[in-house]
Amino acid sequence: MRFLALRKILLLSLFLLPGCTLSNLYMPPRLYSADARVLETVGHMGFHGIDESSAMEKSSRFADTYWTLNDSGGGPRIFAIRATGEIIQPDWLKEYRGIQIDNATNIDWEDLASDGQGHLYIADFGNNDSLRRNLTIYKVAEPDPKTTLQIPAITKIPFHYPDQFDYPPDKNDFDAEALFWLKGHLYLLTKHRSDTLTKLYRFDALIAEKETPLSLADAFDIGGMVTAADASDDGRLLAVLTYHDIWLIELPQRSSSLLQGKKYRLPIRLGQCEGICFAGDRLLLSNEEGDIFSVTLREIQKNGAVHD
Repeated sequence: MRFLALRKILLLSLFLLPGCTLSNLYMPPRLYSADARVLETVGHMGFHGIDESSAMEKSSRFADTYWTLNDSGGGPRIFAIRATGEIIQPDWLKEYRGIQIDNATNIDWEDLASDGQGHLYIADFGNNDSLRRNLTIYKVAEPDPKTTLQIPAITKIPFHYPDQFDYPPDKNDFDAEALFWLKGHLYLLTKHRSDTLTKLYRFDALIAEKETPLSLADAFDIGGMVTAADASDDGRLLAVLTYHDIWLIELPQRSSSLLQGKKYRLPIRLGQCEGICFAGDRLLLSNEEGDIFSVTLREIQKNGAVHD
């Protein structure tokens, strides 16, 4: 997150105050495990406008094109890049700032998802203190990055968690940084601060301007804070990223318990990674510093610890 070091200092100071509980504070990630891997670096986002990449999503329209966005504090813009990190922009433009999303606000953008039908979904649901009442998904038509400077949000979809009744709640478990599309539905995975669980919620409807609750679909003790997720195009695999692990989950084809399939966990040491997406037979990951990493699915299945 932006200004992370300063935030840690402030939160440690707050913890000394009466009535301040640990569950309501930002918890720094646990230490890397001894077997954490440093993956192959395949690129870097060197474009000046991408200063805190918080997502990575493969285009469904254009070859070797991936979408990213900035975290909280950035403008309402998305950026197209190559797998190497090279920016994709109109050739004729000298001062490029990304593609602006009209009638949208970047309060705390955290992830992107694609429905495979030419639409992107922008997740404005960062919620560090579980206090927000304006959680939103923006739906946009995937633009041609070589010709487009701004596009409107087709739909603004406000939502809330069905099991949050207090603001703030007793447990700070209603933050999220992971959004993915699977078989006609959007899903999000939560990022907890009171424990190491993640909850899976499903959007049963995407209704413009009408706030709707989510459906709680599943939960799993993932051992850390979830920062990104993506489902494979064939709907058989789910990749979930935490600060210290890649999880590859074989999705059950005849069950709604999506997180209960066979799982492979690969410990990583790549900085603060917050983007992951499928790219054929491999995964691409990105961190806030703009580095892009690659790992094959085969490597995760071969070397990852198995969890049934």
